[in-house]
Amino acid sequence: MPSGSRPIPGFLRVATAALALTLAGGAARAQEPKPEEANPLSSNGDMGLREGQEIVPPDSQPPPGETAEEAAKTKAMMAKKKKDASRLPAMQPYRDAQRLGLRSGTLDIDPLKAGLSGEAPPPGPTIAALPAPPTLRKIPVEEKPYDPLGLRIGDLDLKTYIEEDGGWASNPALIAGPPKGSAFETTEVGAALQSDWSRSDVHGELKAGYTDYFEEPVLSGPYGSGTLDGRYDISKEVSFDGEGRFNVAQESQSSLGLGSSSAGSISPLTTVATYGATLGGAQKFGDLTLGLHGTYDRTAYQGVVLPGAGNLALDDNNDWGLLARASYRLSEAISPFLELGVDRRIYDSGTDASGYEQDSNGETARVGATLAFSKMLSGDASVGYGAREYQDPRLPNASAPLFNSSLVWSATPLTTVTLKAQSAIADAILAGASADVTHNYTIELSHALTRQFTFGASAGYATDRYIGASLTDSTTTLALKAEYHLSRDLVLKASASRQEYVSNTPNSNYVNDVFLLGVRVQR
Repeated sequence: MPSGSRPIPGFLRVATAALALTLAGGAARAQEPKPEEANPLSSNGDMGLREGQEIVPPDSQPPPGETAEEAAKTKAMMAKKKKDASRLPAMQPYRDAQRLGLRSGTLDIDPLKAGLSGEAPPPGPTIAALPAPPTLRKIPVEEKPYDPLGLRIGDLDLKTYIEEDGGWASNPALIAGPPKGSAFETTEVGAALQSDWSRSDVHGELKAGYTDYFEEPVLSGPYGSGTLDGRYDISKEVSFDGEGRFNVAQESQSSLGLGSSSAGSISPLTTVATYGATLGGAQKFGDLTLGLHGTYDRTAYQGVVLPGAGNLALDDNNDWGLLARASYRLSEAISPFLELGVDRRIYDSGTDASGYEQDSNGETARVGATLAFSKMLSGDASVGYGAREYQDPRLPNASAPLFNSSLVWSATPLTTVTLKAQSAIADAILAGASADVTHNYTIELSHALTRQFTFGASAGYATDRYIGASLTDSTTTLALKAEYHLSRDLVLKASASRQEYVSNTPNSNYVNDVFLLGVRVQR
């Protein structure tokens, strides 16, 4: 130890020696190769590869006996499997996506859990949805494009028309024997009214005309008919209703049951006018409806010429009646009903030209149903029985079954079939006969060939059976008609008809053919 130096303490010498050994160990470890750089096939860290030699992992070494080509195929297959394994599984559709109209799939991670753990859910599939094409607006097609538009008067629709027809009739006098034809001209006006109210209702129709026969002016005369119906609804259960009606027609002697005149003594047609009204109400009890109505009708004759008997004034009469009706609504399509009626018929003079007292009492009973099967079938049909008792004991009482119906069947949107049946017990004008039991059946077919052109055909059969006399007759009517609509306001018309009257009275049968062309202006 040099002189003058202070001796080093023992603990410092020990610490210095320990630090020197630590530094020497760290330098030695820095010179050793890292574990990831060491060759697992060599213990001293040398890779043992020559320059340009490829490292072949142990799991990719070809098994013994395998050629290089087979080894390459195996390597490619393993690479493909590794690539496929790295792909995400295909998205599966959401179980109720089709029912709910969605296009999304299920999520592999619950969004709530992912939000709490900080893990973001996988993004949903990107779908390029094309916008839906615009819906084409369907233009409504009008069912009857050539119907008149009419006039609007407040809440009422009024439709009017005027018609001019011309034609030829083979037997306008409706006589037996060789007929005498005549050309004729007819002028007719008409109107139809319909209310547009949420409650109550008013509707009606009216037509009136005059027919002029050029060769037989004595046969010329007026005609017309009309009805006006109204209903006032006090509530949904109680309503009052009424109807006014009239009819004016030209009747031949044969249609009145007085026989046919000969060709040499043509008689004028008889004008028969009837006027009437109905007034009453109805009460609903759920599906049951009860109604009670009073009726009044008056029949007036202009006069008639009997063969070889001179002028004979037919007796006018008044008919008062009471009608009770009960109907039950089974469904929207069918409502059966029961109807009972009584009436009292009184003549102005008390006795007819033959001295018979024709006052009588009548009773009727009917059962039927009102049908409303949409547009396919609508109307009503009934069967019943009627009887009349006469005040004069010399006149036999009358009774007969009654059939009444008015059905409209729309076979197709272009074809309509109308069926009508009417039965009644009317008083007979024939001397010694008490009643005339009438049955009238008609069928009419209408077909629209185009929207403008409509073709129609009809057939009718009517019978008369006189109680107290041996007279019976029948009338058969066949007709064809066509209408061509030039516009809503102008219509061309054409028709042809044949009327054949057959009676058990000798020399009374006749045939009348009528051909007609016309034009109607409507609004």
